[in-house]
Amino acid sequence: MLQTARMCPYADNSRSRGYMKLYNEKLPYYRINKLLWKWKLCDGDDGCMPVDGITLSMEQSPPVPRQRNQPEMRSGAPARAERPDPLVKMVDDIEKIAGAFSRFKTWLDTPDPPKQPKPKERERAVPPFDIQQIPDAMRKEHMPVSAKLMERWFAGELNYSNTSEDQKNEINQNGELYPESMIDRTTIKLDWVLKHARAKEQYDNLVNTAIYSSRAYGALRDILSRYRGRGEVSPWTTSGFDIRKLHKDFQFQRAAVESSFEQKALQAIQRVAHASVPDDLTGALGAFNIYAAVTGVSFDLRNKSATVTHIVVYVRDGYSFEGQSDSRSQYLGHWSKNGVIIVPSYEVANLAETPWVDFPVVAGSTVANLYDPGMVYYPVRNRSFREWQARHQRGGDFIIFSDWKSMRLEKPITVYFE
Repeated sequence: MLQTARMCPYADNSRSRGYMKLYNEKLPYYRINKLLWKWKLCDGDDGCMPVDGITLSMEQSPPVPRQRNQPEMRSGAPARAERPDPLVKMVDDIEKIAGAFSRFKTWLDTPDPPKQPKPKERERAVPPFDIQQIPDAMRKEHMPVSAKLMERWFAGELNYSNTSEDQKNEINQNGELYPESMIDRTTIKLDWVLKHARAKEQYDNLVNTAIYSSRAYGALRDILSRYRGRGEVSPWTTSGFDIRKLHKDFQFQRAAVESSFEQKALQAIQRVAHASVPDDLTGALGAFNIYAAVTGVSFDLRNKSATVTHIVVYVRDGYSFEGQSDSRSQYLGHWSKNGVIIVPSYEVANLAETPWVDFPVVAGSTVANLYDPGMVYYPVRNRSFREWQARHQRGGDFIIFSDWKSMRLEKPITVYFE
């Protein structure tokens, strides 16, 4: 059952400036138990304290675009050094010894400087956590692929879609097709995706059942009717052997793998039995689709039907941070250099569109943890990345294509045009 968020009285714990406030009441949170790979509830004295007056940093400069490595300059074999004259070396050594003795005598004769008053202790500051440190935190949660994709987003040129429909059609903020630099064809491997049971289940459903559905049949008839007059078509050749074009013209069915970060957070909050934690597939692709596209087809002699004999199966997904820009923006957890936690009160308030609880939290039982790097967790939403994007005019939404698996259908699909 969902827990309700409660307003907590402020306790002013700032000792000098009075600009930072902690709540008196501890809130429960969930962290990942890396041994069992399940959510672990931390409550009571082990809970967290919301803190006001600090925010997720966005000050770090964007990554410098990588330059191509210059070839190393190779030089010939080094010339053999000439041996110094022994007499010259002896004179040099005597001068060095004399110089060292002279400096020592000067130091010995110099009076002690007056004692300076002890400087005042610097006021303790909360160690900042920058949004660009999230990929490093992801690696600590065993999400290396997720980290790589996020780093690519930070390093990219400014590129985004104004609407979901524009993203589907790969149209950016300038009304132009996403440039080729915003297409990732190498990071995601289909074999890696299918190691995750939820993805393998949907893949099996796609190739064994969904491609034979009435919806798939209708899509195939619409696609292949364009080539009926020709009596033949080679999808790969027509697409220039480009999966991006093949997807646009010959994709006919898909299977959804539903597993966003927010869905997994809600599972933990609702105490769903065997609720799973976000894994690398969640961080990399969230909720995504596995697609099927035609690659082999033959028409009958009178062009009244066509039979699909070969397909390819692959993943396509848009890597972006779209959505609402207010309190309804998708919650991605609280992050620090140590990883991610889920604060139930925060998520519930997020669903209720209550923005007051949009604060960082200090994990652990003491206020001193506020100054411990990694113990302060900052709320991160999709809009956090849009704010960074607007500030730095960098950050590129991009389209992901995995490699593909070619299949010869044991049961070819015949569609009739009349």
